Amino acid sequence: MKRVKARTQTGLLIAALIFLAIGVGVVLGAQRLIKDSEWVSHTNAVIGQLDELEAGLRDAESAQRGYLLTGDANYLADYRNARDRLPRSYERLSELMADNRQQAVRAKILQSQIELRVAQMGETLARYESGGLAAAQSMVGKEIMDVSSAIRRQKAQMVEIERVLLVERAASTHRSAATLRTIALLGVPLGLAVIGAVYWLLVMEVRRRAQAETATADANKQLHTGVARLKRNSADLRSLSRYGSMLQSCVEPAEALQLTSRMLATLLPGIGGTIYRMRNSQDHAEALAHWGEHAARGTDLVAPEDCWALRRGQAHIVEVGGLHCAHVAGSAAEAVTACIPLAAQGVQLGFIYLSDRDAGFLSRIEIVEAAAEQLSMALSNLYLQERLRMQSIREPLTGLFNRRYLEEAMARELSRCARRQLPLSLLILDLDRFKAFNDVHGHAGGDALLSAFGKLLQEMSRGEDIACRYGGEEFTLIMPETEPETATQRAEAVRDAVENMRVRHLGAELPKVTVSIGVAAFPGDGDAPEELLRAADEALYRAKRNGRNRVERAERTIRA
Repeated sequence: MKRVKARTQTGLLIAALIFLAIGVGVVLGAQRLIKDSEWVSHTNAVIGQLDELEAGLRDAESAQRGYLLTGDANYLADYRNARDRLPRSYERLSELMADNRQQAVRAKILQSQIELRVAQMGETLARYESGGLAAAQSMVGKEIMDVSSAIRRQKAQMVEIERVLLVERAASTHRSAATLRTIALLGVPLGLAVIGAVYWLLVMEVRRRAQAETATADANKQLHTGVARLKRNSADLRSLSRYGSMLQSCVEPAEALQLTSRMLATLLPGIGGTIYRMRNSQDHAEALAHWGEHAARGTDLVAPEDCWALRRGQAHIVEVGGLHCAHVAGSAAEAVTACIPLAAQGVQLGFIYLSDRDAGFLSRIEIVEAAAEQLSMALSNLYLQERLRMQSIREPLTGLFNRRYLEEAMARELSRCARRQLPLSLLILDLDRFKAFNDVHGHAGGDALLSAFGKLLQEMSRGEDIACRYGGEEFTLIMPETEPETATQRAEAVRDAVENMRVRHLGAELPKVTVSIGVAAFPGDGDAPEELLRAADEALYRAKRNGRNRVERAERTIRA
């Protein structure tokens, strides 16, 4: 007995020392791995900042060229904005390179070169303001090209140095990971072998005592159960990790819902499930994804007050005979149900509904709640991205698309119609005497008129038409697959509707206004966006010259 006890104590001590050594090795290796990863992230940040600095300079150069070629003040404003962002980029780059003296010196050189290029652009603009385009063009020469080339070379050299550092740091990260893996592969089996030997000694001793056999069997059974549970939990965590990673790649809410339904169908086989998503009006949740067969079917539309999970903001789990939600139909009394809410930042997004005739799935409800939390954040992010996208292409006053979207849509629709040999028409609309109207009724009155006109233009547009605010009181309407004759008829309808439009502002009705419209068509008036815009613009100004409140077609279209 004493001999077995001594061997047991020795074995346990050895195992403890082995696992202590493993723990120390893992901690040290993890610290090294974290440090290496931080350096890799730092190098990527430096490269990204260099790219951002170069992009800022290119934005300034592009805006300057746009202003010199068109005289459009918007380009000048874009140039100044891009130029004013450069100092912040210098400062961030200097902070990132403070740890590398040689790179910091190169950053100073790059900064001086960019400042010289900005000074050259400023001088060019000054000459343009004083002497026009010809004077500005006289500035273009070898000196500017040399400075631009020097900037590119300096930036490329710095990026190359950082990439070399990135390779070295990535290699160090791999070495640290390999060290951790080696410690685990060698240390854990050795420790387990020692523990196994100790366990064998204990079992041999226990076998000598009949009364301990039952206890040993029970202990083994519990051990196996725990291992199985750990394996299942580990598999669940891996599935949840993969699911979270894939959620980040979803681009639409429907895609995220389908991904979630497939994942839960795999984790909870044989369980019926439905994912409900709240409508934008927040008055109902709609069933959008299903899997399995429900023990108690739910309705397709659910009012928030009909679901306890939505009302309480927490999971509502009901076993047989409990208080089920009002949306649970069928034989609810014989079913076990669970409603898990989907919410993010205080906003209800929907809920996940599960049902089965057995309560076994409730043991895994925590992973469903974790998936619901990840889905909620993903849906919230997707909704936010969609709102930001719409804000970036919509003009807030009128609700129409902005000029940037017009340029993209024109090129896209022209290409599509040309590929399919279909016509395309373009209207340019200009509110007559708007400046005088603005002077009399103020900017608020003018805004009310523009807003009303934008709403009217949207109402009179087809689903495939693209209505945009071109600038000021000018608007455009892209009409894919529309002949010029039909477009002219539509333009007359819009002109007539504007003439009869009534706009109220501050409790009073504003005076009537009229609109002049120019019509151009593809392919008759051109096959490029700028050609169609120019043709429609010329037709618009002909309508202005001929008395306003008119629709004029491009001359090439008329001759055709």
